Amino acid sequence: MAIGGALILIAGGYAFLSKKSPAPVETPPVLATQATSSVVYQNARYGFNFSLPESWKGYSIVKGTWKGFANTGPAGDTTVAQGPLISIRNPAWTAAKPYQDIPLMIFTLSQWDALLRNKFAVSAAPINPSLLGANAVYVFALPARYNYAFPAGYQEVATILASKPLTPLPSSGTPSVNGNILLCGGIPNDSTQNITETTRLFINLPKDAYPSREHNLQFKTVSGTATAGWVSNAGPYGEGFGTEGNPGCWSYYYEFNGTGEVDVTAKAATTSASDYFARFIVHPTR
Repeated sequence: MAIGGALILIAGGYAFLSKKSPAPVETPPVLATQATSSVVYQNARYGFNFSLPESWKGYSIVKGTWKGFANTGPAGDTTVAQGPLISIRNPAWTAAKPYQDIPLMIFTLSQWDALLRNKFAVSAAPINPSLLGANAVYVFALPARYNYAFPAGYQEVATILASKPLTPLPSSGTPSVNGNILLCGGIPNDSTQNITETTRLFINLPKDAYPSREHNLQFKTVSGTATAGWVSNAGPYGEGFGTEGNPGCWSYYYEFNGTGEVDVTAKAATTSASDYFARFIVHPTR
């Protein structure tokens, strides 16, 4: 699948290759940082800096689009979400010998939350993109298997990424508590969820706002026989699947049974955060 002329989906992964060089959309100015002897790509539109080695001076930016797919019925997979895909290209790149790009997927917080909760997929790879950073509005991530074809420079790019080169601009702000819930792939605060009995769900929360690992979540039956119980086979309490790449999150796994309504709450650790609340309407299976 080609996206923006720069992205080809192969064997369940991403390879940033092209038979002929797409014209870079922009050749941004180089910002020199003398302390680290590096160059910095600054994107004011989405609010982040990305530090590069001196050898990347003269880099270019190739713009594309990522697409999110979901199986919506008889028609098969359809596009249900999309967003910017920005690739930082090394000046050594040529059509005859492509050099490994640095691809950055940009999500809104709500899109990232939906991705982590399997509302859509962005590739055939069985893993999600890797979180690189976030600000108050956007999440920045690395595509899964972005270097699957192992072009020239892939090891250098891996080294660059290991240095955590992406930093949000101070003017872009930081996620609110509710934003951090979405960043964790959590069910939005003050929301109502419709599910069927025997449904199993991860309920993810940010540690700093809701830090108690033991009995942090409280469930109360509001009507009917609806209940929720912790499922142990997803991992230790508070550390289950669902928060990879984000150590600031807890993950709790529950199974909902009976029918009716059940509320989940968690007390906030600080006065700047509101208590967590979600209502689950549990319907009978058909």
